Parts: sequence; C-alpha cells; structure tokens
Amino acid sequence: MENKEELLTEVLKRVQRNYVHMVEIERVTKDLADAMSRNDQESVQLLIKMRQEELEQFQETKQEIRILIQAGDEEEEKLRSWLRGEDQYEAESFEAGKIKELSGQLLQILNRTINIDKVLNMKVSGKDSYYQSAK
Repeated sequence: MENKEELLTEVLKRVQRNYVHMVEIERVTKDLADAMSRNDQESVQLLIKMRQEELEQFQETKQEIRILIQAGDEEEEKLRSWLRGEDQYEAESFEAGKIKELSGQLLQILNRTINIDKVLNMKVSGKDSYYQSAK
C-alpha cells in the first residue's frame, strides 16, 4: 500500500461490502425461518442456496481484508482490533472511524443471525443440531 490512508480506504470498502453481505445473510435467514414455518420446501432450498452464495462472497471479502491488513505493518494491530469490535484504539481518521463503526454493527448483525440460525437448526436437527455440540 502506498500509505496509511489508502490502506484504510481499501479496508473500509471491503468492510462496507461485508456489511451489505451480512445484512443480506440476515434477511435471507429470516426468510428461511418463515419458509420453514410454512413448510415451503421449494423456497427453503432456494433460500439456502442464496444464503450460501452470500456467505461465500462474505468469506472472499474477509480474505481480501486479511491480505490488506498483513500489508499494513504498523496499522495491523489497530485494524484487527477494530474489526473485532474492540475500543482499544482511538480512530484517528474518518476511514478508521467508519471501519470501527461498521465492524461493530456487522458483529451485531452476525450475532442476531446466529441466534436465528440456532433456532432453525434446533428445529430441524433436534439433538443432532450443530449448536447442541457447540455448547
């Protein structure tokens, strides 16, 4: 990276992209719960596919962020902290502040989505649920 601002801008672009993916994953997960409650198997299959595609895009962008962070030398620790939603470091620029803010919001969406997914998974799998063994 040319400089710190360019690095932060590139990371911010990808954090914004992942925020959009996570919002869509949450929406599709809610729709999936609704389709399952209606016992609409066609919609369930379609929504599972849609959610998987969003998850894959999310993971690709997450990998891009990892690569960028590794190139960030002195900014690496700060960026990792902000991406985890921590307040350990003060944001010194607009981009850093937005990374920190969006990362916190992204984690909230992720937690809500996991909670919805837990309920779905327990309904479908019962004692064989992924979340049963994760306790």
